[in-house]
Parts: sequence; structure tokens; C-alpha cells
Amino acid sequence: MFLSPPASGIPKGHPCNVSTTAVHVESQGCRSKERVNVTSCSGACGTSTFYSAKMKSLQHTCSCCQELATSEREVQLSCPDNTELTYTYIHIDACGCLKTECSTFGHSDIANTKSSIKSRRRRR
Repeated sequence: MFLSPPASGIPKGHPCNVSTTAVHVESQGCRSKERVNVTSCSGACGTSTFYSAKMKSLQHTCSCCQELATSEREVQLSCPDNTELTYTYIHIDACGCLKTECSTFGHSDIANTKSSIKSRRRRR
């Protein structure tokens, strides 16, 4: 029997992309006059498990949504003593799905989980 990896690794849901949230930046008691667009990466990336006849084991493919390109930005913060402070922050320019190591759930962990679930059921 030969099983190949799934043909489509495209996840359902919204794809990995840059998200923007407008916030007031605060540092050292000073605050931006205007809201600043702070960025983050969010969305779905492909993750799969398939049986490999060649390897005679399950193969895992994982990716996570993270920054691909960043830049430094500056914003002026107003302080209570009427001074200004230049604050530098990291702005995410682009996000994407990058391959990462999948954490494995060992067979002993599965056995322990099953036995603990069974023991909980016996107590009912």
C-alpha cells in the first residue's frame, strides 16, 4: 500500500497575513498623541500528518504564520514634562507560512493519556 502526502496543503480559514491594530504607544510615562498601527501575523498555515510506506512511519509537516519582512519605525511620544521622546518599534511588512518542527506526541504519552481517561471514567 502506498500513501502519499495530501495533494493540497492549503488550510481552510483566513490565510496567514499582516494584521493591524491602532493603539497609543506608551513608554517611560510618555504616550503617542495619535494612534499607531501596530502589526502582527495571524492566520492559517498548512499542517499535516501522513503515513509513508517508504519510511514505515507517520510523517509530519508543520508551518506557522510569522514575519517574512520587517522594518523599524519611529513615533514621537509626548511626556508629562512637555518633552518629546522618539520611540523605535518593529513594524511587520509581510507575513507568510514558514516550515517549522512539529512537536511529537510520543506513544508513551498516548498510553498515559488513554489510561488516565479510563481511570476517570471508572470513578463515575
